[in-house]
Amino acid sequence: MTVLDVRALSTAVFGSGANARAELTSWDAAIRGGLSTTRRVGVVSLSPGAGTSTVAHQVVRAIAARRSEPVLAVDVSAGTPGLAARLGAEPVPPDDTRAAARTTAEALTGLEVREGVVALRPRDADDAVGAWLGEAAPITRFFDVSVTDFGARHPLVDLAACAALCDVVCLVADARRSPAEHARSVVEAITGLPESPSVVLGLVDHAHEGDGVARALSAGAEHTVVAVPFDSGLAAGGHPRRSATQLAVVRLAAALVAATGRTA
Repeated sequence: MTVLDVRALSTAVFGSGANARAELTSWDAAIRGGLSTTRRVGVVSLSPGAGTSTVAHQVVRAIAARRSEPVLAVDVSAGTPGLAARLGAEPVPPDDTRAAARTTAEALTGLEVREGVVALRPRDADDAVGAWLGEAAPITRFFDVSVTDFGARHPLVDLAACAALCDVVCLVADARRSPAEHARSVVEAITGLPESPSVVLGLVDHAHEGDGVARALSAGAEHTVVAVPFDSGLAAGGHPRRSATQLAVVRLAAALVAATGRTA
């Protein structure tokens, strides 16, 4: 894993300004900081092709590189390749020891720790919520941070059910105005769920049009909006090639780890 040099990155993106370095240092500290309870992050989109698995993968990498304890990466998406495949993990069958785990060692039964990440891809993930409840829920308490790739979910079918499993939802959308506004339109419904998850909106610039829409949507918004630049290095699980992309990933990861989470 690559841990960003905060001073070098701030110089490359912003110049040598002390404020820029302070902002990057703050994001880094937010990821590294102690948590009063486990943080369950769900990455989800409203339509296929938004970049959900890519964003989940980059966020997992950024968090794992900065925390001393392993990050649990759960993949219940229908996409190919999903988060688990990008991490090199194969689907695993249900396991009685994991299901009744009382220790971290039991929670890791049948799973591997690779570069600070424990990947879990249930063998049967057709029912995303059922798979998560049956195989991820029993072990998330043994990890400070878990990140789940839910893939694309429909607002009228299972988006709410997936969001309800999370402390914070990373809602991924194309950065063009129409899909971005569509994503924004469901934010209030998600935060209004009885479980009260927080929402961070991640807008991926597939069309190479810049961050204008993201800046417009963030004006006056109560939720965080992060623009993720297009980066060909992210294809097939690669690393960012642009410093601006690295910066966006760190900012997004910090927003997800530091989010207030459930209030009820």
